[in-house]
Amino acid sequence: MLRRQVLVATAAALLAAAASLPAGAADESFCKDYARAAMNQLRSAEKHPRCDHFLRDQPDRWTGDYRKHYEWCRTVKREQARSEQNIRKRELDRCEQRR
Repeated sequence: MLRRQVLVATAAALLAAAASLPAGAADESFCKDYARAAMNQLRSAEKHPRCDHFLRDQPDRWTGDYRKHYEWCRTVKREQARSEQNIRKRELDRCEQRR
């Protein structure tokens, strides 16, 4: 009896968690990759003094907190996450070209 109650409670919690995600939100695997890429982009930006203004002026975009990147990604569609990743790439390209 107790086992059944635990299973029902677990199922209800999983359904509630899934319902709280926006329709079409990026999946876990995609967001792990997105957050890893964001951290790699941050490390690249930190190597270029000309990228300092991005790091300073856009702290959410360039945060060193993997979890924040991951959690944000889980609230948006893949296209929006890809767009954010591409913005960081373009900004990196700009400051790397100005050597």
